[in-house]
Amino acid sequence: MKLQVEQAALADGARWIARHIPPSAADPAALAVLLTADGDTLTVAYNSADVAASVAIDTHVIAAGRAAVSGKVFADILGALPPLQVELAGDDNGVDMVADTNTFRLGLLDTDSYPVLPPMPALSGTTPGDLFATAVANVAPAVDYQTAAMPELGGIRIRPDGDRLQLMATDRYRVAVQTIPWQPSGDAVAALLPGRALVDIAKTAGGADSVDLALTAGTAGVHVDGRTSISRLLPVDKFPNADGAFPKEFTGTVTCDVDELADTVRRIGLLLEGEQAIELAIAADRMTIQAMRNTKATGKARIDCRLDGIDTFEIAFNPRYLLDGLASIDGEVAINLTTYARPALIHAAVNNPTYRYLVVPVRDPAKAAS
Repeated sequence: MKLQVEQAALADGARWIARHIPPSAADPAALAVLLTADGDTLTVAYNSADVAASVAIDTHVIAAGRAAVSGKVFADILGALPPLQVELAGDDNGVDMVADTNTFRLGLLDTDSYPVLPPMPALSGTTPGDLFATAVANVAPAVDYQTAAMPELGGIRIRPDGDRLQLMATDRYRVAVQTIPWQPSGDAVAALLPGRALVDIAKTAGGADSVDLALTAGTAGVHVDGRTSISRLLPVDKFPNADGAFPKEFTGTVTCDVDELADTVRRIGLLLEGEQAIELAIAADRMTIQAMRNTKATGKARIDCRLDGIDTFEIAFNPRYLLDGLASIDGEVAINLTTYARPALIHAAVNNPTYRYLVVPVRDPAKAAS
């Protein structure tokens, strides 16, 4: 194997592949990437029991061939090289990486026994790249990567519905939902994809015209701009019934400028420690925001708002959860309210919003006792 390739393109692809590789493994092959030079393309691929990923990069191939090397070391070296042309040359003993006066040699892992990459499943449909990237980014804050007892909370559910595609995530304290258009072209089922892998591939989708999705009963595939990620699915039947958490009716709705609310929450949040909450005291035309039950420091701020349906309302939130919901909205935000102890629904103040964020409030013990 021998080829020449631009450092920036190969480093970016190798770095993306490396994010799929676990920090450690008993078998070194589980940490390896497979390099395949053929025609005018170098394919960098990784395969494990949970996920397979590959990226195709345009190169000048002098001699075709294959080699398996440590994926993270390969990516780290490429990232540290100057932005010049890189030459890769492999033989039976290793792979040389040369860029100007920089020369590295990587030892080979067992190429012949490297697991065969699974093919991309049959295509289910296509969605615009920028909308897909935005949707994944919007629901990602509600993914719970830490709960080992419920791994399905670490997933993002993708559910087709005619010419619409719904993405949803929940950590049981909030639910984030985004709906985007798509063009179905084959069979598709609701699929629960590992959130971390989906976030990684979605980051590359923003500049792409479209994203190809394969949603099958066993695996799901995402293809965008020469990058393919095939994931073992999480059990979608164990995903919480988050659809049923959305209230059918609301007591009132408060509307205000989203940037003004977010900036004020951040300022008042400087007073908070640990799990202390932000309290919103809402009247007909103003909202007072203050730190809840803070004995060391006090502070409050007031912003303009409009409250419809009721005269006054008080509710408290985890400030990070509240800010996560506001971050995906431009202009005016509407917050649908029921009671101080029941979830509030955050969305843009427009008809039929495509993004909705349901968040559980922080209950004040004094109010609960009364």
